[in-house]
Amino acid sequence: MTDVISGLIVLVVALIFLSNLFEHYYISKLLSVVLLSFIIYALAHFTDFSTAFMISIIAVSAPIAYRMWKRGFRIDFEVEAVFILAFAFFLFLRSLVPDINGAEKFMDMAFLNSVLNAERFPPPDPYFASGMLNVYYYFGHVLSAVIVKLSMLPPEYGYNVAMAFFSAASVSAVYGLARDMDVGKFAVVVLIAGVPYSVYELLSTLSAGNLPGYLFYWNSTRIFSDSTFGHAITEFPYFSFIHADLHAHVIAIPLKILFIGILYRFYRENEYALAIPLMNFALFATNSWDAPAFFLLSSAFLIYKDRSYWPIVALSAILILIFRLEMNANAAIQLSTEFSSIAEFLLFWGFFVILLYARYYEAIRDKPVYLLIAALSPVFPPAIFFPILLYAAEKREFTDFLVMLSILTIAGCEVVVIDFRMNTYFKFYLLAWTLFLPAASEGLRVIYERRKSIAILIMALMLVYPAVATPVRHYKHEFSLDGLKFMRDSYPGDYYAVKFLYGKNAVVIEGVEGSYSYGGRIATFTGDQAVIAWPNHEVHWRNNGDELSERISDVRAVYTSSCSVSQEIARKYGARYIVYGDYERKLYGESNFSCMEKVFDEYGTEIYEVN
Repeated sequence: MTDVISGLIVLVVALIFLSNLFEHYYISKLLSVVLLSFIIYALAHFTDFSTAFMISIIAVSAPIAYRMWKRGFRIDFEVEAVFILAFAFFLFLRSLVPDINGAEKFMDMAFLNSVLNAERFPPPDPYFASGMLNVYYYFGHVLSAVIVKLSMLPPEYGYNVAMAFFSAASVSAVYGLARDMDVGKFAVVVLIAGVPYSVYELLSTLSAGNLPGYLFYWNSTRIFSDSTFGHAITEFPYFSFIHADLHAHVIAIPLKILFIGILYRFYRENEYALAIPLMNFALFATNSWDAPAFFLLSSAFLIYKDRSYWPIVALSAILILIFRLEMNANAAIQLSTEFSSIAEFLLFWGFFVILLYARYYEAIRDKPVYLLIAALSPVFPPAIFFPILLYAAEKREFTDFLVMLSILTIAGCEVVVIDFRMNTYFKFYLLAWTLFLPAASEGLRVIYERRKSIAILIMALMLVYPAVATPVRHYKHEFSLDGLKFMRDSYPGDYYAVKFLYGKNAVVIEGVEGSYSYGGRIATFTGDQAVIAWPNHEVHWRNNGDELSERISDVRAVYTSSCSVSQEIARKYGARYIVYGDYERKLYGESNFSCMEKVFDEYGTEIYEVN
């Protein structure tokens, strides 16, 4: 426990130090981490991650030290207090259920360990031996690895610390942004709000004489029906924070808020122009779904301000292209054949409808005729926002551009499908929520100034979700940040096998099932590569079903054939170790590895080294 507390203190102090790099504290806290990570990303193509980290720390610390020597140490106590309180809150939540298990936590932990142990970038794909992570945007996991390194904690602790950091960074960034833009003091409420569906579900549950169960926290993200997957995913920030997958879309939340802050400072004072290409790269390389919107938005602001800024636009495009050329991933684009209902739409966006109409109250009073277009909403639900779109287009201030882009993004989800409809709603609704933050905060302030009691009622309804979902989601009280505690308690042999193999950068053979299972646990927590794991994800990324089937069959043969055949298959993939634990026994039965050296044997988990 002492080591964990010391690591957290070191991290907080390091972040305060880094926050002195740029002028505005709420921007500098996260932008400095982005810059540091970008330098590491560039250097790690020529050296290992740890060396790149040390060089980059020195490179970033030097100008900070010089700046502090010239101008003195500074700290924005208000923003820092918000960050520390939020950080402590989310750390507490992670300590209740610290397990890095379930949903896509295995995948995120695997990517984090792959980055931390990478000898060169792109990092190796932990679930596909000989493959690289050029099939996925992985810069968010570079950011996460930087937080882990700064905390000096083991990765199984660092995962939870990084998850709490990105959640807290979102809160402090939106607080600082709202203060800077003077859009009211309710921005944090809008960030952590739930959706109207949560109010509906709570009332329905209570009226039936029941109390909300565990799935209350989940159900609000599965409102929209979908013929392929049952429901489209519609996450919103607070759900993502407590669901705690250290996933690309979650890490992108504070980056988007930061980018809005940078664009606002540029729009107002021509500041941070050179940070715009950096942020365009960071968003594309973290969560590519967000990149087109922010590239268009930033380019429009740059050219609108002065056409001489075109080199900044070009540099943004070049940095995006560099990462795109590294990637080997594509997504199909097609017209949608399914549409949301007005009921589904309002159960998700209802609060924002109220807040945005309040924000444009004066414009509505002057030109109410635009409201007529909302009559289309029963057949095309996003039309309920179209009057707001027109009012924003006439006003054309900074926040209005965000509103217009957000509404067009929401409307686009009804027309165009990228990858799957489920993912289209998932990624773009989260983008729209972030773009709405300043305007919705201002709308809540307008209501508060005119009808305080109504504003309090609206905020109470918006906070139903975090108030109820938080306790039902955190059903345990481990009071530990050790994400491997579940493995040490339930699968001790696997736990010590992970410790034995960690960082060996070897290819391992372990049992394989589908995704969202215990399969791939060795690759996940060691940074080593499995011959194959999480095949459902791999086939989506690589579109190589035949090769994956061959690997799955070969892994089965390793555990069900003679030792000599097993050894031959292992050599085929360059595998150095074969893991044989209770998980493999359950999948394949008894195995024979008598021709190999047993190098590990604890609590029923054995590891054999291929000769």
